[in-house]
Amino acid sequence: MLPFSQYLRELLETKQLTVSALSRLSGVERTTLSKTLAGQRVLPYDAMDGLIRHLHLTPEEERRFRAYYDEQFEKKGLRRSREMVGRLFSELAELNFTMPPFAETRLLMSLEQYAGDRSVFSGASNVQPLLRMVLSEELMRADARIDLTVPPVNSFLSDELLRRCLDGGLDADIRQIIAFDASGSAEDINLHNLECFCRILPICLLSKRRYQPYYYYDSSLSSLYTDSFPYFLVTHSCVVCLFENGEQAMLLRGRDQIEYYRRHFQNLLEHCYRLIQYTDDPVKILMSYDDHTDENGFYMIMDQPCFGRFYNEGVIDRYLKKELSFYEPLREAAQRRFIRLRQIERFYTLFSRGGIERFLESGALDDFPSAYVKPFPAEQRRKLTMALVAEIRRGGITGRMLKPGVFPDYLSMTTSARSGAGFFTTENFALQDGFSYIRIRESDLCRAFHGYLSHLPVSGQTLSADQTAEILEQMAQER
Repeated sequence: MLPFSQYLRELLETKQLTVSALSRLSGVERTTLSKTLAGQRVLPYDAMDGLIRHLHLTPEEERRFRAYYDEQFEKKGLRRSREMVGRLFSELAELNFTMPPFAETRLLMSLEQYAGDRSVFSGASNVQPLLRMVLSEELMRADARIDLTVPPVNSFLSDELLRRCLDGGLDADIRQIIAFDASGSAEDINLHNLECFCRILPICLLSKRRYQPYYYYDSSLSSLYTDSFPYFLVTHSCVVCLFENGEQAMLLRGRDQIEYYRRHFQNLLEHCYRLIQYTDDPVKILMSYDDHTDENGFYMIMDQPCFGRFYNEGVIDRYLKKELSFYEPLREAAQRRFIRLRQIERFYTLFSRGGIERFLESGALDDFPSAYVKPFPAEQRRKLTMALVAEIRRGGITGRMLKPGVFPDYLSMTTSARSGAGFFTTENFALQDGFSYIRIRESDLCRAFHGYLSHLPVSGQTLSADQTAEILEQMAQER
């Protein structure tokens, strides 16, 4: 996002005003405006209304103007964390799930032939082929298992695991231990830890629940530089020890060495926490959504809007399929959930135009598929959509339509200021056998994702409330 001074400069150019002219019209001193435009001082708050009035800002321009102004008082880490999360979701939105254009070239030699008598490999051009070969040989096994402590910010292995997920070739149990940085203030978002998580979330989503990350806190990450090979990867056939930058590796193939590192990894796990939790149980998923609802706030982003505020007991009984073996517990969880959603004060639902179009066409819900919930008939779709329009216009719901490419259409996210964040792959997810709910509890990461979601309505990445309501109303009337 542009700094306030830059945005003010763009507005002056757009409105064809000089600094002197704006100063004369608004009563703000010319020197003050000049220093604000140069980024040398913060504009006094009481000058804002005059500038907004004399710049003839539209509602959207005013919203962005105030948002940029407020950001000057935020910590830099908060802005950077939102940028990192935004980049993550933009990249997830661009993932290509189609069949790869070619299969991975078969191995031309075994690990034994490639390595020969060598145990130390130097340079990326030697280490990366070694790692690819080690992964390929392990993934040929029916009982493939990989344990690693390599940090996700060392991007080669993360990228390689993600590529194999997308190619459908990551059929292995993978456990990874990640050292989270414990330095810094408790109020600040640790960007190192957030970067680590952003690199592994795509693997979590695509691994069919077979990737398990763990973490611990370390306040002396810099001491790793005194160890030649502080990280390692273990398979059935070998251990690869790695230097911090990933450009030096040591290959160990002795059975006693492999067993030692397996035991060492297991011992490390005893001092770690699970970073995420998976479930594909619809009752647990609904309960988890409820766990992410604060006492006075609900925050959700998904391709379709959340209509949960408008579901009553009659709607639940009419559309929830009674033949489900878990019907009663699901019905009870749904009733508790939607009673709560009707009572909370702050209700955020952020969605795309494509998602609402799909709902109005089919009546099917992305987050609760037709296997569980009957599609809504046309009249009920219009009724729900118009109820959402009325609440957006009244200000009872913060409902915003996302601009294209902001968030993937196969994912939903709920966040809480106090109790975690959850990611749920929906009906649009290409790998249906990987369909699951992922929950994180690590407080620093949860704050980062909650800050991102709650800031979206003023970020410039959504339409305004009026624009959103107008489009929804028009779409509902056309059906």
